[in-house]
Parts: sequence; C-alpha cells; structure tokens
Amino acid sequence: MGRDILIKFVHTDELLSNKTGLLLIDEFWKKHRIGEMIDEKLGMPGSNRGIKSSIYIKSIVELLYCNGSHLEDIKKLESDRGYKKLTGTKKYPTSDALGDWLRRMGEKGCESKLWEVTHQLFKNVEEEETLDIDGTIIEADKGDGEMSYKGLTGYHPYIGLTIGNGICAGSKFRYGNASASGGLLDFIKECIKNLGKGVKIIRSDSAGYQSEIMNFCFDTNRYFTITADHDSAVMEAIRKIEKTQWIQGKNNGGDFENWMVAETIHTTNKSNLSFRLVVKRERNKNQISIFDSNEYRYWIIATNLPQEKYSANDIILFHQKRGELERLIGEIKHHYNLEHMPCGQFSANSMYFTIGLFAYNILRLMTLTSLDPYWKNKSIRTIRYKLFDLPSKIVKSSRYLIARIAAPLEYFECFVRCFNFIRFAPT
Repeated sequence: MGRDILIKFVHTDELLSNKTGLLLIDEFWKKHRIGEMIDEKLGMPGSNRGIKSSIYIKSIVELLYCNGSHLEDIKKLESDRGYKKLTGTKKYPTSDALGDWLRRMGEKGCESKLWEVTHQLFKNVEEEETLDIDGTIIEADKGDGEMSYKGLTGYHPYIGLTIGNGICAGSKFRYGNASASGGLLDFIKECIKNLGKGVKIIRSDSAGYQSEIMNFCFDTNRYFTITADHDSAVMEAIRKIEKTQWIQGKNNGGDFENWMVAETIHTTNKSNLSFRLVVKRERNKNQISIFDSNEYRYWIIATNLPQEKYSANDIILFHQKRGELERLIGEIKHHYNLEHMPCGQFSANSMYFTIGLFAYNILRLMTLTSLDPYWKNKSIRTIRYKLFDLPSKIVKSSRYLIARIAAPLEYFECFVRCFNFIRFAPT
C-alpha cells in the first residue's frame, strides 16, 4: 500500500458548469424560435417587469432534462453560474414563482396553446400513420388527487403517441377516478388535430372498444386495431369458429409459436358495420382438470384492416407493437420524473404534465432532425450521461467565451458536432 495522498481543499470563484451539454437544447430552442412561438400563443405578461411564459416553460424543460423531480430543484440551475453565462440567462424563476405561474396558466387552460406550438414544430416531420393511445396512473399524495382503479391516489391522464417517430401527439389530464374509456373519442380527435398529419390507424387497448370510436374510424376512412372485451357476444362468436380454422401462429421471424390464431366477423349492438375479430389463443396452463371449461386463454382484437393485406397472424403481430407504447410511457413517467406531480391543484399539475410532454417532444424533434442517427432511439438517461452532463470551465476572452469541457474525447467530439449542426444547418 502506498502512502495516502494529501488533499488540500480551496474555494474558487471560477466559472464552472456541469451541464454544458444543455447548450444543445438552448441552441435548438433559439434556432427554431420556440420561445417566440410560446409567447405568441400564450401571450405576454401584463407589465414590463413580468416574466414571459417562454422563460417559465424553458426553465421547467431544463429542470426535467437535468433530472429534477421538484420545483425546488430549479436552484440547481440557478446556482450553475457557468451555464447561465453560456446561455445569457440572468436569473431563473424561483420555485414559488414557478408554482404560482403553473396555477395561473393551468386555470386558463393554456395546455391547448402549448399543443399548438408542438403542432407547428412537427409540421415538417415525416408523416406517421399509426396513433397509439393509452391511459396511465400518476401518483399524487397531496392536493386534489383521487383514488384510481389501481388503489393509488393521483391522476389518470390519456397519452397519445406515434410509435414510428416517438412523437407525443396529445394528452388529457384527468382525475385518478376517471373512467378508463370516458371521453376517449374526443381525445383521439384532439391527437389527430395536434399532429395535423394523415393518421390512418388507431391502435388501443380495451378502453377503446367502443362503437362510437369504431364508427368514427369507418366514417373517416381510418382503420383500427383495438383489444376487444370478453363480453358474452364476443365469446359466443369465438365459440362458433370451426376447429379447422385455427392455425398455428408465427412470430416476426416466421418461426412457429405455441399459440393458435383464427378470426370471425362481428358487429356490436350500437352499429350496423361489421369488423374482424382476430383471436389468439393459448392453452391455459392453470387448467384445474379436463372438466374445466377454461381450456384456453384468449387475446381478442377488433379490426377493420383489410384481410387481403393483413392476415390474422399479421394483425396479432401488428397489435403487439403496442408494447413499444408502454415502454415510451414508462420513459416519460420515470425518466422525465413525471410519475409524481409537484403541486396540490389539478390545473397546475395539468400544466406541469403538459410541459413535461413538451420537453419530451423537443428532445424527440432534436434527435430526429439535428443529431446523428445513433441518437434517434436513445433514452433521455443515455443522452443525459453522454451529452448533457458535461463538466466544463468557462473562460472569458476578449471576443468570446471558451468552454473547456472535461469529458471523454468521444463525447466531446459528438457534442461539438451536434452543436455545429444545430447552429449552421438550415431550418
């Protein structure tokens, strides 16, 4: 064992930052005039001394990128003198000011205005045909949260995503005790409006198994794949499927699986339009005896996708891609710290949740348009580690600032390449 190294600690007033990589977001924000778009939609403050909405929103966006989980974490950004110098930020709003602003803007229903900004930003992104929708539970142990069907107190928002490019198309913040299917058609229409794109397929869990949603798709020349309820009419239709119609299922690689697939035609009591019921069945491993009627477990999908293009097996594999939706919602909740809400009022938390999704969309847009293809499917955790959390020393020159970044050469070169692309590429 060598001798212990003597360490001396001294205080320094040098300009340092451990968030240098957030300059990519700041540059992207300025390049696409996001602040101006926000202020145009949400309006300017009533006095010259008031803080613009764009500053409040950008502060929360940066807070979430820095892994902040409470409004008080804004102090981490306020204390980073080096990053403030690089971005020209004089002062961040306090946590109290952020909370007051969230309550004020939430009461005005400004979430829809922020979705209008999102629509403008994504109008040139490649069109995505499939819209996935689902609900999720957000915990809130204070304020006006309600008990959800999972026994947790909080909120039950809808989220809509296009899986191909990972864009969040919309959200509907709701109390925890809200019905899993209530107002879902209106939410789907909002998502389609927000995207402004040619959404052709609606994909949903059993909450979407509603005649009005299926009728809407028929009326607007759209398709759907929806997990069907195991109601008596559906199960009776399945029992009528001939044994010879069941075929062994295949995975995406073409290999046979241990499940069977078949289909039949069905309609609901509230519609005269018929659709396909595609059924996946597996032998029930928990069957008690040969006299047990529950011989199989069924997974049932209602769809109007054309049979000549999509076989029953194709429908199963297509609908199973909803697993990617669950992964993305998990990232939004847990990696953007949106699994808990910071305020005690529904309206404030609704605004905060919408800003969180806005932050998610801004990063998605940046990875789709301004970063190397390597970053397209990387999570926010990877981007934080390799791009955002770069320590540096800021040195003033007569003409410019120098950021001496202390990071592996690979990360440094990637950051510089991305920064230059954002700054100099045409909009």
